[in-house]
Amino acid sequence: MKPKEQPVAHSIAFLAALAAVIFLFLLRPDSLRTVIWEFPNWTDIFEEDSTLSVDQVQALLANYHSSDSSAVEEGMQSLNSTSTTDTTGSSDTTSTALGSSMAAEPGTETISIIASAPKSASTNYDRSAALNLLHPDLMFNGNDESFRRLSMFFSKLNEPQRSPSLHVFHFGDSQIEGDRITGDLRSRWQDTWGGKGPGFLSPLQPIPSLAMKQKWSEGWNRYTRFGKVDSTIKHKRYGIMAAFSEYSIDADSTKPWIEFKPHPRSYQTNREFNQIQLAFGRTPAESEAIIELNGQPFKTILLEEDSVSSFYVVQLPKDSMNRSTFQSLKLKFKGESPELNAIGFGSRSGISVHNIAMRGSSGTLFRQLNRQQLKSQLNAVRTELVMLQYGGNAVPYMKDSSAVRRYGDWFASQIRLFHSLVPNIPIVVIGPSDMATRTGTRMQTYPMLEYLVDVLKTTTISSNALYWDVFRVMGGRGSMAAWVSSTPPLASSDHVHFTPKGAREIAQLFDKSLQTEWALWQASQADQILTDQP
Repeated sequence: MKPKEQPVAHSIAFLAALAAVIFLFLLRPDSLRTVIWEFPNWTDIFEEDSTLSVDQVQALLANYHSSDSSAVEEGMQSLNSTSTTDTTGSSDTTSTALGSSMAAEPGTETISIIASAPKSASTNYDRSAALNLLHPDLMFNGNDESFRRLSMFFSKLNEPQRSPSLHVFHFGDSQIEGDRITGDLRSRWQDTWGGKGPGFLSPLQPIPSLAMKQKWSEGWNRYTRFGKVDSTIKHKRYGIMAAFSEYSIDADSTKPWIEFKPHPRSYQTNREFNQIQLAFGRTPAESEAIIELNGQPFKTILLEEDSVSSFYVVQLPKDSMNRSTFQSLKLKFKGESPELNAIGFGSRSGISVHNIAMRGSSGTLFRQLNRQQLKSQLNAVRTELVMLQYGGNAVPYMKDSSAVRRYGDWFASQIRLFHSLVPNIPIVVIGPSDMATRTGTRMQTYPMLEYLVDVLKTTTISSNALYWDVFRVMGGRGSMAAWVSSTPPLASSDHVHFTPKGAREIAQLFDKSLQTEWALWQASQADQILTDQP
């Protein structure tokens, strides 16, 4: 028997009624969740980021900076008043010096009376006043051991001469390309603690850097352990830049060369240096490196044969390369090509800060490098601080919490590696920023980003390193859109990278965090000196 056909109107009515029931169900109040099955309601499905407005971000940044002068100075004076006595005039002098050093503009020497502190000064310091001086979002996160290591770094900065120069390595992804963030920190720290030059540069830098202008002859090839890796390279000698460059010996009728010139927009200290460092991997016998300064031959180095790593330091005459006389430095080569990892421009004293950007890297590649070579190059200079700024490149590929935890474990192993290569130095992890992806018509924070920040912070602290939370500093979830919409923009339209102004903002805030810790350490040293006085 043929079934009776139902009118179309009945079907439409049924579907409409079903849709109405579902719609009403999704509109149910949260109180019914204890009675009705835990199924999402309408607000859950269409929940949006609690995006900060531009005004809120500007207010937050203003709040961060509000203690730059008076509040910090008052806090430091209050802190130092506990060390002031009525019986010694030196106590008042110490308090005044410390109170004013924290409020000084970049470029002002902050050592003051503490420069005379004995070398056996304590490596522990009282941080109880930190919250009175810093917004909570700007605080370093760490354990006792990580802050002990930071105080060791401060004790090296406390040396009056800081000679040989202290070296800081800032490893990171594309967020620091072009010397962004690093360049601002370098300028501020060299103004405070001395030092010249932009530090290590990649021989063939494909992304233009504000540190220096570069060009090179034909026939050079660059190989990296990040991004697109050349499968024909079977060794791991990528060195401190995770990259090396070679030339083809018959590529040019003249000697292969690399030339550096001052960048018109760079900081002045990048144009001054009195020391050149050359870091190599494998070096063949009878190869030569020829240095020309301002178009004139200066020095020829006969490279010694080595299968893994070699390092050369060339001292320049005092003040031979300053901001007014530096025009160019050309490095020529003769013979079979060595594996050239890095060319450094620095000084004999002060502080050197190296920008080592690795586009596309998640920061988990260091254990894939030749460990003997990496250790050799880190220890060829006086490495005293390592900063690791990664995480952003892993975020888009995180699909669940287990993937985030695996990444945290991988990253912790990189921290342990640096601890083994350069023992007892502080390691600071600078976490990823807020990052947004398009969801429908809106840009929303990546789903797993906030959890990744929490995991990365936890694993960093458990690995005896310090964590500085860029995500929280920006304002947390949904803040990237406001940084993009600011006038002028603080982040680019890709909702991932900072603009130059945004990068300077991050550098300034990070510097504020470190300088505050440095001031607290100074205060503790002053307190110790006064306590030890008879």
